[in-house]
Amino acid sequence: MPTDIPSGTGPMWLRAVSRPGAIVFAIMFTLESFARGLIATIIPLQAYALLQHARDVSILYTAVGLVGLASSFGIPFLIRRFKRRWVYTAGAAALLVAALLLATATLTGQIGAMLARAFGAAALNITLSLYVMDYIRRKDLVRSEPIRLMVSAAAWTIGPAFGVWLYSEVGHGVAELLSAASCALLLLYFWYLRLTENPAVAAATRPPPNPIATIRRFVAQPRLRLGWFVPFARSCWWAMYFVYPPLFLVQAGKGDFAGALLVSLGNAMLFVTPLFSRMAARSGIRRPIIVGFIGLGVLTTAAGFMHGWPWIAAGTLLAGSAFCCLLDAFGNIPYMRAVRPLERPQMTTVFRTYIDLSDLMPQAFYSVLLSFFDIRAVFIACGLFMFVAATVALKIPKRM
Repeated sequence: MPTDIPSGTGPMWLRAVSRPGAIVFAIMFTLESFARGLIATIIPLQAYALLQHARDVSILYTAVGLVGLASSFGIPFLIRRFKRRWVYTAGAAALLVAALLLATATLTGQIGAMLARAFGAAALNITLSLYVMDYIRRKDLVRSEPIRLMVSAAAWTIGPAFGVWLYSEVGHGVAELLSAASCALLLLYFWYLRLTENPAVAAATRPPPNPIATIRRFVAQPRLRLGWFVPFARSCWWAMYFVYPPLFLVQAGKGDFAGALLVSLGNAMLFVTPLFSRMAARSGIRRPIIVGFIGLGVLTTAAGFMHGWPWIAAGTLLAGSAFCCLLDAFGNIPYMRAVRPLERPQMTTVFRTYIDLSDLMPQAFYSVLLSFFDIRAVFIACGLFMFVAATVALKIPKRM
């Protein structure tokens, strides 16, 4: 693939971190993950402190999800107008601005931070996915994806707990500034790499595709529909895990840090993802995905019935995170193997809606549930949906 980085010169470690490949994309994802992870748990806890009700937090997430979904469909237009490198740059800059807005500790700043974060995540997710598909061969994805997740595991393990500790113990705004610094470092590294687009999928001069027509083409392909649903269901669980277990522990009198530590420990499970690649090499990705959803269904539903024992419920959800990390290792591969190269930019935009919709749809449903029930209803509803996802995953081809 084309690149402006010279090859074959310099120490081996320098070539590994300067030539586009699995290691480079893992480093980029790690820097992004650290920036997001530092404030990931601060966002719901600060929203709860400002709004004073879990239902209102759900409503806020729903509103932000709507805006994030709408902005996602603007990414292909931006890529065609300004090229991919500038859209990636805008995404990293949006994450930086989000951290600074969050540091204001006001409701206006909170909303602005969540909106900027939604756009930044959309821009970075779509553009990085395109770079990965340009530079990583399809048959190598089953090895490269677990490597990317394992390397970024440190960021998602340290970030949530460290961010809340800084927020609570050191001083408000420190974690947010550290998050902004990580975004700045990501921008510097990205421009050092000088990544170029594959000519087959680079920005063209013709008008951007109609989003409605793109959705129709996406929905008309059964494998793309299946490739979308699997990460959507997985992301629904993570969206629940980042918001409601911390709120549950705060309501149970265990404090902010307990919830942040639970989120960090859940992300620590990502360290074992390379072991999952060996599993997939023997059995394919179909069986691990089905097992992952069943495990999530059992453990998340069980947590809802252990409401009176907060630490046991928290431990059950933590065990569930191991199954979700199993899904993280392979959840995007069905789509990456199914999408046609010439359709990657527009189809990846539709595919990426699983992130926005996994924030939007469950949060809207949870806001209704929380109007009538307590937070245990969220765990039970999420667990039952994982069983539905396991049933859908049965349609994954056995040879995939």
